[in-house]
Amino acid sequence: MTDIQENSNDTSTQNDKKRRPPSSSNREEITEDNCKFEEGQILKFVKVRFPGHAKSYSFLIGKRNLIYGQKVMGMSDRGMAVGYINSFVYELPFKRHMLPLASINKIATDEDIEKEKETYKKQKEAENICQRLIEKYELSMNLTHVEFTGFGKKVVFYFIAPARVDFRNLVKDLVGELKLRIELRQISVRDRAASQGALGACGRELCCSSFLTKYGNVSIKMAKNQNLTLNYSKLNGVCGQLKCCLQYEDEVYTGKRKNMPEHGQFIKTLTGESGKVIKLNLLGQQFDLLTDKGQIKRFTGDQLVKTYKGDEYKFPHRFDHISDETGKIIGLNDVEARKSRQFERDMEKLTKKAKNDAHETLLEIAEFLPERNRIEDLKIVEEVSNKIEIPLNDIPMEDANLAPVEDEQIAPVKTEQKKPYQKNKNQRNNRNRNRSNNKSNGNKKENS
Repeated sequence: MTDIQENSNDTSTQNDKKRRPPSSSNREEITEDNCKFEEGQILKFVKVRFPGHAKSYSFLIGKRNLIYGQKVMGMSDRGMAVGYINSFVYELPFKRHMLPLASINKIATDEDIEKEKETYKKQKEAENICQRLIEKYELSMNLTHVEFTGFGKKVVFYFIAPARVDFRNLVKDLVGELKLRIELRQISVRDRAASQGALGACGRELCCSSFLTKYGNVSIKMAKNQNLTLNYSKLNGVCGQLKCCLQYEDEVYTGKRKNMPEHGQFIKTLTGESGKVIKLNLLGQQFDLLTDKGQIKRFTGDQLVKTYKGDEYKFPHRFDHISDETGKIIGLNDVEARKSRQFERDMEKLTKKAKNDAHETLLEIAEFLPERNRIEDLKIVEEVSNKIEIPLNDIPMEDANLAPVEDEQIAPVKTEQKKPYQKNKNQRNNRNRNRSNNKSNGNKKENS
């Protein structure tokens, strides 16, 4: 019996181990074969970026306390390397599509950092050798950076070139000098900026090197859609291409253009005036109209009634005089009134929702609150509201000096009535004398 009990206990402990979710501090890569996380289990992650990589990767941290910018050891797609934490700790519920999951191997020590410095020196030496051979064969390519992968058994040279390059002789010489596996990889100008990193015109780190996973889907139409001046020195970024941030607000501008006329169209407004659209303010939802009477007026977007097509409307080719009347915005009062009404409706909805939420929470809490007699609460409120006065004779006096004063001992206080203010006669006489002296002095000056 004892042997059977011991075997049953062993099997139960094994089953318990299987049922227990593993701690996320496992250093191996978690795949579908060895994954024992339950669906919906909360896991802690951080973003780690390795030098020379354009992206940052998610890693499990488990119960470690890590801070932003700390150096750690992790498995990248190019082997074990030292990286730095590029984000704050965040939590996500576990789902099967997240597999495989990588975890941080350990916090980088001084020895790991020294090894990383040595590999960096080797990369610089290999870069100098490759640059010398490129100049020797006069190849039209620009070497960007070099990386050692596969635990130092392979060297990858990244370069940019305007066209295809025949570098067979270059590879032979590199293999002969370095005695390692060689790979030459051509990248775009954007990939170069993302891998090396830099500061943009805004003063912040480049978007492609910090948080963007997909970049480069930018066109000149986005700049035109936002009414930006086509000055390429301002529209281009560090990489020499259009800035990736042009696509951030493009969706907003396209949505606002739907309710606005196009530049140069002939339209008719609610006031009955017709003319040509000469200016657009998309964010303010306003446009300037040159009427057929030679007046420039500013309207809101909802004042548009009709757009003329073809020869439906004839606009004068010349004006003797054009007056600017854009100081007054036609239709602005209606827009503000509409916004205020919408604001009131929204506030009513919010107040109703708040009352319902408060009522529901009170009903949920009422089950856990102790029962109280509401009659006693009402009595306390009545006593406070009536302000019951306690007579002084009922207060116990311990000292003789604090004995209550009798009514006979209290003497009435005499109040002196102040006399009404009266002006002094001497003050009046002095004022009259001063006035007469001033008049006599003025007469003497005029005679002289």
